[in-house]
Amino acid sequence: MKAVSIRRENFAAIKAQAEREYPYECCGFVIGGGEIEEVRPIRNVQNEKHAADPLAHPRDARTAYLMDPRAQLAVLNEIDRRGLALKIVYHSHPDHDAYFSPTDRRQACSFDPDYPDYPDTAYVVMSIRNGSFQRAAAFVWDDASRDFVETDLNET
Repeated sequence: MKAVSIRRENFAAIKAQAEREYPYECCGFVIGGGEIEEVRPIRNVQNEKHAADPLAHPRDARTAYLMDPRAQLAVLNEIDRRGLALKIVYHSHPDHDAYFSPTDRRQACSFDPDYPDYPDTAYVVMSIRNGSFQRAAAFVWDDASRDFVETDLNET
């Protein structure tokens, strides 16, 4: 399984975002290509959706995230315009471990439940407990097992 690499300063930025947004889940992208690697935090709108329609959105941002669709689309358009790649999708788990949940898998496979929307993109989940970073884990799609598997996460 290929390891996931992220620049030290970018990893520090997403950890800081996760701690700042605690007790809610944070989310965002790491985009790049060649020598370029940039973090794109995206606002979690889960609390707004939950407040507007708790039946349709029973979870709030303490246990779920929903990226602001306009911001998400803007970053995806930027990736296309600049010829970059979506390297990492990240989010935090406040007061929970860093694991790839069934909900995380459903979100990663939103178009086809058996295959990821972005098979070459890594997913990083951060455990934040009592407002402090504890651990991060990286997950990548494995064609052989037809599932996401944990792999090494390296700061460079």
